[in-house]
Amino acid sequence: MSTRVAKSRLSTAGIASLVAALAILAAVVVAPSATAEPTASASAFNPSPVRHVRANGIDIGYRVIGKGRPLVMITGSSGAMSEWDPALISRLANKHRVIVFDNRGVGTTSGPVKGLTIEKMADDTAALIARLGLRRPDVLGWSMGGYIAQELAIHHPNSVRRLVLAATDPGSPKAIPTPEWVIKVFENPETTTEDLVSLLFPRAHEAAARAWMARIPRWPELRKEYFYVAPETVAAQNRAEGALWYGRGRGAYADLPRIRHRALVAAGLKDVVVPPRNSRIIAGRLPNAELVTYKDAGHGFLIQNHAAFARKVIRFLAAP
Repeated sequence: MSTRVAKSRLSTAGIASLVAALAILAAVVVAPSATAEPTASASAFNPSPVRHVRANGIDIGYRVIGKGRPLVMITGSSGAMSEWDPALISRLANKHRVIVFDNRGVGTTSGPVKGLTIEKMADDTAALIARLGLRRPDVLGWSMGGYIAQELAIHHPNSVRRLVLAATDPGSPKAIPTPEWVIKVFENPETTTEDLVSLLFPRAHEAAARAWMARIPRWPELRKEYFYVAPETVAAQNRAEGALWYGRGRGAYADLPRIRHRALVAAGLKDVVVPPRNSRIIAGRLPNAELVTYKDAGHGFLIQNHAAFARKVIRFLAAP
């Protein structure tokens, strides 16, 4: 997820905490059942056990799903790799070797978070790519993961072939702020779980959130600690994706024209967490970008529209 700063920005730690809590509930309490929505091509969803590799001075936990050209997926704020939607992953894994991992200090990945920046997380990602011998994989980043993907392409251009930037923004004061009413939802102590879910999914599509959580147990060998994010990591990420991303001279905005990689920029037109105009800004500043939007979807469009989005990503990555 993404984070804003001060009164005009939104900290989505509330959403991240909600997602983690629901994921833990799904993984630990709810067993997969015949009534749970099946993943497409379920045979493709056969993740490896959690593995670890030493990279950039930390132990990074990761999983591999499928075969083919590698696709590295970067999660958002406080998000664990086990929160990726199995329905989306299974579709992508039909054509790609998908690598998911935990960012520094999240879930299965160690590492100090003092002085954490988006660029440091991009360095971690580049080191993971190098240690796994992936050469130039395709990279998909969601929300804060999109910040990391942008910095990866800027500072480690030889670590990326193509980019997919989902529900993200360019940082700097040029980024479009979150609406005040959304901030008030978070600041209100009487805010309900349903209110928080509605920030990821439009009200008419909140069943997509329940279906997502019902699919989480499809990840094998889940443990409660896989979803744990220490308070100091949450605080460090909030600062990295807040003041250090949106301040004057910060973020990726100024450097976007330097990114020569082909990029797919995607957004839900009802996204209230990261307003979709941010995706238009990114696509307009990237030399080789394609913009795709989803009409009746929000920040979780890649879950709500997992089949359509997976098809679009696969076509984009396969194009000459």
